Amino acid sequence: MYSRIEEQRLQYIARSQPTGGGRINAELPASFIGSRRWSSENTADGLALARVEGAPSFFITVTCNPDWPEIKVRLAPGQKASDIPIIIVRVFKQRLQKFLDRLRKKFGTLIYMLKVIEFQKRGLPHAHIILKV
Repeated sequence: MYSRIEEQRLQYIARSQPTGGGRINAELPASFIGSRRWSSENTADGLALARVEGAPSFFITVTCNPDWPEIKVRLAPGQKASDIPIIIVRVFKQRLQKFLDRLRKKFGTLIYMLKVIEFQKRGLPHAHIILKV
């Protein structure tokens, strides 16, 4: 269902953009999550935040481990973790949230925290976190 919504959004954007010489402008707007403009604006916002509030205290990377018990227990015989991506994403999200809760508890009030979640080539998610305490 989500892919259909994304497809409709892309079609709307393509139809709404002016054509230059019969070609559709391939640049997506900043309102489209994941577009080049969206990434550029978020990068600029992060740099501005660091300029105003000061350099970050920590840069942390959290990587999903396909051997986590929550993932292993849901594997059928002969199945690999990459065969059940929805489980991997859900477990990673829960573990990441627990980790962030521990960070907030440990450091108290954070001045700022930026988080980016990406997927590695082998399909496992990881998060990059920058925070200032």
